[in-house]
Amino acid sequence: MTGNSVSPPVRQHVGQARLIRLLQDWAQAEAEPARLDVAERLSGWLGAMDTVTLDGALQSIEAYPGRTRQAGAPLDAAALEQRLHRATLDITAWLTPSVPASAALPPRGQRGQPPAATTADEPEATYPPYYQRYLDLQKRMDQQVGQLRAEMRQALSRGVPAMRQLVALDAVMEQLLTPRAQKLLASVPVFLERRFAYWRNAHQRQVAQDPSAAEPARWRAPGGWVHAFEHDMREMLLAELHLRLRPVLGLVEAARNEHKQHT
Repeated sequence: MTGNSVSPPVRQHVGQARLIRLLQDWAQAEAEPARLDVAERLSGWLGAMDTVTLDGALQSIEAYPGRTRQAGAPLDAAALEQRLHRATLDITAWLTPSVPASAALPPRGQRGQPPAATTADEPEATYPPYYQRYLDLQKRMDQQVGQLRAEMRQALSRGVPAMRQLVALDAVMEQLLTPRAQKLLASVPVFLERRFAYWRNAHQRQVAQDPSAAEPARWRAPGGWVHAFEHDMREMLLAELHLRLRPVLGLVEAARNEHKQHT
Protein backbone atom coordinates (compact mmCIF):
# COMPACT_ATOMS: atom_id res chain seq x y z
CA MET A 1 0.00 0.00 0.00
CA THR A 2 1.69 3.21 -1.13
CA GLY A 3 0.78 6.83 -1.55
CA ASN A 4 0.91 6.49 -5.31
CA SER A 5 -1.45 3.50 -5.34
CA VAL A 6 -4.06 4.99 -3.04
CA SER A 7 -4.39 8.69 -3.76
CA PRO A 8 -5.55 8.57 -7.45
CA PRO A 9 -8.43 6.11 -6.84
CA VAL A 10 -9.63 8.29 -3.97
CA ARG A 11 -9.74 11.32 -6.24
CA GLN A 12 -11.44 9.31 -8.97
CA HIS A 13 -14.20 8.06 -6.67
CA VAL A 14 -14.95 11.53 -5.35
CA GLY A 15 -14.87 13.08 -8.81
CA GLN A 16 -17.41 10.60 -10.13
CA ALA A 17 -19.88 11.15 -7.28
CA ARG A 18 -23.56 11.05 -8.19
CA LEU A 19 -24.14 14.28 -6.27
CA ILE A 20 -21.68 16.14 -8.46
CA ARG A 21 -23.32 14.88 -11.64
CA LEU A 22 -26.73 15.95 -10.35
CA LEU A 23 -25.52 19.46 -9.53
CA GLN A 24 -23.89 19.72 -12.94
CA ASP A 25 -27.07 18.62 -14.71
CA TRP A 26 -29.11 21.19 -12.81
CA ALA A 27 -26.56 23.90 -13.49
CA GLN A 28 -26.70 23.27 -17.22
CA ALA A 29 -30.51 23.28 -17.23
CA GLU A 30 -30.71 26.46 -15.18
CA ALA A 31 -27.62 28.27 -16.52
CA GLU A 32 -26.14 28.31 -12.99
CA PRO A 33 -22.34 28.67 -13.13
CA ALA A 34 -22.22 28.90 -9.33
CA ARG A 35 -23.49 25.36 -8.92
CA LEU A 36 -20.86 24.10 -11.31
CA ASP A 37 -18.32 25.74 -9.03
CA VAL A 38 -19.69 23.76 -6.08
CA ALA A 39 -19.37 20.56 -8.10
CA GLU A 40 -15.75 21.40 -8.83
CA ARG A 41 -15.07 22.04 -5.15
CA LEU A 42 -16.75 18.79 -4.20
CA SER A 43 -14.50 16.93 -6.63
CA GLY A 44 -11.44 18.68 -5.21
CA TRP A 45 -11.65 17.46 -1.62
CA LEU A 46 -8.04 16.26 -1.78
CA GLY A 47 -5.96 19.38 -2.26
CA ALA A 48 -2.19 19.68 -2.36
CA MET A 49 -1.80 19.97 1.43
CA ASP A 50 -4.20 17.07 1.98
CA THR A 51 -2.11 14.90 -0.34
CA VAL A 52 1.03 15.73 1.61
CA THR A 53 -0.74 14.82 4.85
CA LEU A 54 -2.10 11.61 3.34
CA ASP A 55 1.29 10.55 1.98
CA GLY A 56 2.82 11.08 5.41
CA ALA A 57 0.07 9.05 7.02
CA LEU A 58 0.62 6.21 4.54
CA GLN A 59 4.31 6.07 5.38
CA SER A 60 3.48 5.88 9.09
CA ILE A 61 0.91 3.15 8.49
CA GLU A 62 3.38 1.08 6.45
CA ALA A 63 5.91 1.41 9.27
CA TYR A 64 3.51 0.10 11.93
CA PRO A 65 5.19 -2.21 14.47
CA GLY A 66 5.03 -6.00 14.36
CA ARG A 67 1.47 -6.22 15.61
CA THR A 68 0.25 -5.31 12.10
CA ARG A 69 2.08 -8.37 10.80
CA GLN A 70 0.37 -10.78 13.13
CA ALA A 71 -1.95 -13.24 11.44
CA GLY A 72 -5.58 -12.11 11.35
CA ALA A 73 -8.87 -13.93 11.21
CA PRO A 74 -10.58 -14.62 7.85
CA LEU A 75 -13.14 -11.99 6.94
CA ASP A 76 -16.76 -12.87 6.24
CA ALA A 77 -17.12 -10.62 3.20
CA ALA A 78 -20.65 -11.86 2.47
CA ALA A 79 -21.81 -10.85 5.96
CA LEU A 80 -20.32 -7.38 5.53
CA GLU A 81 -22.05 -7.00 2.17
CA GLN A 82 -25.36 -8.05 3.68
CA ARG A 83 -24.89 -5.58 6.54
CA LEU A 84 -24.21 -2.77 4.10
CA HIS A 85 -27.21 -3.76 1.98
CA ARG A 86 -29.57 -3.80 4.98
CA ALA A 87 -28.26 -0.48 6.26
CA THR A 88 -28.64 1.13 2.83
CA LEU A 89 -32.22 -0.10 2.55
CA ASP A 90 -33.05 1.15 6.05
CA ILE A 91 -31.59 4.60 5.45
CA THR A 92 -33.23 4.89 2.04
CA ALA A 93 -36.60 3.96 3.57
CA TRP A 94 -36.69 6.89 5.98
CA LEU A 95 -34.75 9.18 3.67
CA THR A 96 -37.29 8.89 0.84
CA PRO A 97 -40.63 7.83 2.37
CA SER A 98 -43.49 6.79 0.12
CA VAL A 99 -45.42 9.93 1.08
CA PRO A 100 -44.13 13.22 -0.35
CA ALA A 101 -42.43 15.80 1.83
CA SER A 102 -45.50 18.02 1.54
CA ALA A 103 -47.78 15.43 3.11
CA ALA A 104 -48.64 15.54 6.80
CA LEU A 105 -45.98 13.87 8.94
CA PRO A 106 -45.74 13.04 12.67
CA PRO A 107 -44.84 15.91 15.02
CA ARG A 108 -41.22 17.01 15.16
CA GLY A 109 -39.16 15.18 17.72
CA GLN A 110 -41.07 11.90 17.60
CA ARG A 111 -38.42 9.20 17.63
CA GLY A 112 -37.71 7.50 14.34
CA GLN A 113 -39.74 9.95 12.28
CA PRO A 114 -38.56 12.74 9.95
CA PRO A 115 -39.52 16.34 10.72
CA ALA A 116 -42.78 17.74 9.47
CA ALA A 117 -42.90 19.77 6.26
CA THR A 118 -45.65 21.67 4.51
CA THR A 119 -49.07 20.04 4.49
CA ALA A 120 -51.10 19.36 1.39
CA ASP A 121 -53.84 21.89 2.21
CA GLU A 122 -51.54 24.90 2.62
CA PRO A 123 -52.39 27.63 0.08
CA GLU A 124 -48.74 28.44 -0.52
CA ALA A 125 -45.64 26.29 -0.75
CA THR A 126 -42.50 27.84 0.74
CA TYR A 127 -38.95 26.61 0.97
CA PRO A 128 -38.08 26.99 4.71
CA PRO A 129 -39.88 23.77 5.78
CA TYR A 130 -37.99 21.85 3.11
CA TYR A 131 -34.73 23.46 4.19
CA GLN A 132 -35.23 22.43 7.80
CA ARG A 133 -36.26 18.95 6.72
CA TYR A 134 -33.13 18.54 4.63
CA LEU A 135 -30.89 19.68 7.50
CA ASP A 136 -32.53 17.20 9.86
CA LEU A 137 -32.18 14.36 7.37
CA GLN A 138 -28.54 15.29 6.74
CA LYS A 139 -27.80 15.07 10.46
CA ARG A 140 -29.49 11.70 10.79
CA MET A 141 -27.76 10.40 7.66
CA ASP A 142 -24.38 11.54 8.96
CA GLN A 143 -24.92 9.72 12.26
CA GLN A 144 -26.06 6.44 10.74
CA VAL A 145 -23.46 6.29 7.99
CA GLY A 146 -20.78 7.18 10.53
CA GLN A 147 -21.86 4.33 12.78
CA LEU A 148 -21.87 1.95 9.82
CA ARG A 149 -18.37 3.03 8.79
CA ALA A 150 -17.07 2.49 12.32
CA GLU A 151 -18.70 -0.95 12.39
CA MET A 152 -17.02 -1.92 9.13
CA ARG A 153 -13.63 -0.73 10.37
CA GLN A 154 -14.02 -2.76 13.52
CA ALA A 155 -14.79 -5.87 11.46
CA LEU A 156 -11.79 -5.34 9.16
CA SER A 157 -9.47 -4.68 12.11
CA ARG A 158 -9.75 -8.38 12.95
CA GLY A 159 -8.45 -9.33 9.50
CA VAL A 160 -5.00 -9.76 7.98
CA PRO A 161 -2.32 -7.04 8.29
CA ALA A 162 -3.32 -5.44 4.97
CA MET A 163 -6.86 -4.98 6.28
CA ARG A 164 -5.60 -3.44 9.51
CA GLN A 165 -3.51 -1.03 7.48
CA LEU A 166 -6.60 -0.14 5.46
CA VAL A 167 -8.54 0.50 8.67
CA ALA A 168 -5.81 2.87 9.83
CA LEU A 169 -5.81 4.63 6.45
CA ASP A 170 -9.59 4.99 6.47
CA ALA A 171 -9.44 6.57 9.93
CA VAL A 172 -6.89 9.08 8.62
CA MET A 173 -9.03 9.80 5.57
CA GLU A 174 -12.10 10.38 7.70
CA GLN A 175 -10.26 12.81 9.94
CA LEU A 176 -8.77 14.55 6.91
CA LEU A 177 -11.89 14.93 4.81
CA THR A 178 -14.79 15.20 7.26
CA PRO A 179 -14.44 18.93 8.12
CA ARG A 180 -14.32 19.95 4.46
CA ALA A 181 -17.07 17.52 3.53
CA GLN A 182 -19.37 18.89 6.21
CA LYS A 183 -18.76 22.43 5.04
CA LEU A 184 -19.48 21.60 1.41
CA LEU A 185 -22.51 19.42 2.12
CA ALA A 186 -23.95 22.19 4.27
CA SER A 187 -24.24 24.24 1.07
CA VAL A 188 -26.39 21.63 -0.66
CA PRO A 189 -29.72 22.80 0.88
CA VAL A 190 -28.91 26.33 -0.26
CA PHE A 191 -28.55 25.17 -3.85
CA LEU A 192 -31.67 23.07 -3.47
CA GLU A 193 -33.49 26.35 -2.77
CA ARG A 194 -32.50 27.52 -6.24
CA ARG A 195 -34.08 24.38 -7.62
CA PHE A 196 -37.26 25.26 -5.69
CA ALA A 197 -37.23 28.71 -7.28
CA TYR A 198 -36.61 27.14 -10.70
CA TRP A 199 -39.77 25.03 -10.48
CA ARG A 200 -41.81 27.86 -8.96
CA ASN A 201 -40.84 30.17 -11.81
CA ALA A 202 -41.74 27.48 -14.32
CA HIS A 203 -45.10 27.16 -12.57
CA GLN A 204 -45.74 30.89 -12.80
CA ARG A 205 -45.07 30.80 -16.52
CA GLN A 206 -47.49 27.89 -16.82
CA VAL A 207 -50.17 29.77 -14.89
CA ALA A 208 -49.85 32.68 -17.31
CA GLN A 209 -50.86 30.29 -20.10
CA ASP A 210 -53.27 28.12 -18.11
CA PRO A 211 -54.90 29.82 -15.07
CA SER A 212 -56.26 26.49 -13.83
CA ALA A 213 -52.68 25.45 -13.02
CA ALA A 214 -52.80 27.87 -10.08
CA GLU A 215 -54.95 25.43 -8.11
CA PRO A 216 -52.83 24.11 -5.17
CA ALA A 217 -54.30 20.62 -5.59
CA ARG A 218 -52.53 20.34 -8.93
CA TRP A 219 -49.13 21.37 -7.56
CA ARG A 220 -48.54 18.06 -5.83
CA ALA A 221 -50.03 15.86 -8.52
CA PRO A 222 -47.75 14.34 -11.17
CA GLY A 223 -46.79 17.15 -13.51
CA GLY A 224 -47.18 19.78 -10.78
CA TRP A 225 -44.29 21.99 -9.76
CA VAL A 226 -44.19 20.92 -6.10
CA HIS A 227 -44.31 17.29 -7.16
CA ALA A 228 -41.34 17.92 -9.47
CA PHE A 229 -39.37 19.70 -6.75
CA GLU A 230 -40.00 16.96 -4.20
CA HIS A 231 -38.77 14.42 -6.73
CA ASP A 232 -35.58 16.46 -7.15
CA MET A 233 -35.17 16.71 -3.38
CA ARG A 234 -35.41 12.94 -3.04
CA GLU A 235 -32.86 12.55 -5.84
CA MET A 236 -30.55 14.96 -4.03
CA LEU A 237 -30.88 13.04 -0.77
CA LEU A 238 -30.11 9.75 -2.50
CA ALA A 239 -27.14 11.31 -4.27
CA GLU A 240 -25.80 12.58 -0.95
CA LEU A 241 -26.28 9.15 0.62
CA HIS A 242 -24.39 7.66 -2.32
CA LEU A 243 -21.52 10.06 -1.65
CA ARG A 244 -21.47 9.41 2.11
CA LEU A 245 -21.42 5.64 1.56
CA ARG A 246 -18.35 5.72 -0.71
CA PRO A 247 -15.85 5.01 2.09
CA VAL A 248 -18.01 2.18 3.45
CA LEU A 249 -18.30 0.68 -0.04
CA GLY A 250 -14.52 0.85 -0.32
CA LEU A 251 -14.06 -1.08 2.92
CA VAL A 252 -16.52 -3.76 1.87
CA GLU A 253 -14.88 -4.04 -1.54
CA ALA A 254 -11.50 -4.51 0.13
CA ALA A 255 -12.93 -7.27 2.31
CA ARG A 256 -14.41 -8.93 -0.78
CA ASN A 257 -11.07 -8.82 -2.62
CA GLU A 258 -9.26 -10.18 0.41
CA HIS A 259 -11.74 -13.03 0.63
CA LYS A 260 -11.23 -13.91 -3.06
CA GLN A 261 -7.44 -14.03 -2.62
CA HIS A 262 -7.77 -16.63 0.13
CA THR A 263 -10.43 -18.89 -1.41
